[in-house]
Amino acid sequence: MDILRKITQWVSNHRIVSIVIVAVLAISIALIKDLNDRTQGLLSPPLQKGNIVDAVYGIGTVTATRSYAVRPGIIATIGDLYVKEGDSVHRGDRLARIDTLTYKSPFDGVVNYLPFKVGENIFVQLPALVVTDLSDRYIVVSIEQQGALRVRPGQKAKLSFDTIRSQNYDGVVKSVYSYNSNFLARIDITSLPPEILPDMTADIAIIIQEVKDALIMPVSAYENGFVWVKRGHMIPMKTAVTLGVIDGTMAEIKSGEVSPGDSLMIRTKVTP
Repeated sequence: MDILRKITQWVSNHRIVSIVIVAVLAISIALIKDLNDRTQGLLSPPLQKGNIVDAVYGIGTVTATRSYAVRPGIIATIGDLYVKEGDSVHRGDRLARIDTLTYKSPFDGVVNYLPFKVGENIFVQLPALVVTDLSDRYIVVSIEQQGALRVRPGQKAKLSFDTIRSQNYDGVVKSVYSYNSNFLARIDITSLPPEILPDMTADIAIIIQEVKDALIMPVSAYENGFVWVKRGHMIPMKTAVTLGVIDGTMAEIKSGEVSPGDSLMIRTKVTP
């Protein structure tokens, strides 16, 4: 208590000095806090220039352009089958005899549906056999409404399949349309290998815009219009930037005092 009384008396007798000491302490605490805020986090690799893509993403389904189904108009009986499921056929090859009619393939393709046997009856409108042309395929991709508003015919698309991730394929948007509250785009592609079959799915990226030679930064370093730039051994400095194209975890820096070779702080604690 005696020590506290002496301190109180000293402060009372040295008010100006006391105010200065308190101010210095407050400024020191603020500086330490600011330094801690600036340096707390991860440092990004040096920024580089490169290409960045603005794209609309979706899951696409491989679809055959031509498919031929044998559908008798009345209840009929299969008399003969000349093919099996999985058989390749040429235009004009016999497929089946149903009652007195013999059906032939109208084009080269593969028999991919044949659920009946010789002697069984086929009911009206049920397909007895289906032939699909696997040489002419396209992709139907489902996209969100906001994405559909940005997609236009003629835009390029990139495709990849789960089982062959090492290979990407190029396509072009043919059309955009809606069906039953779904928004769809048709992607034409000419380079699909024969092992890619109808109904297989692909990851699709429809290219809206591609910026070349852009300065690219991690999106995680962006804080409400600012980034923290670190050059050499300097303390990170808060710098205003404007972003352009954003592609997943990376973004284009359109303007701001940031240069190739600078690193950015990706702060683990963001303060207002």
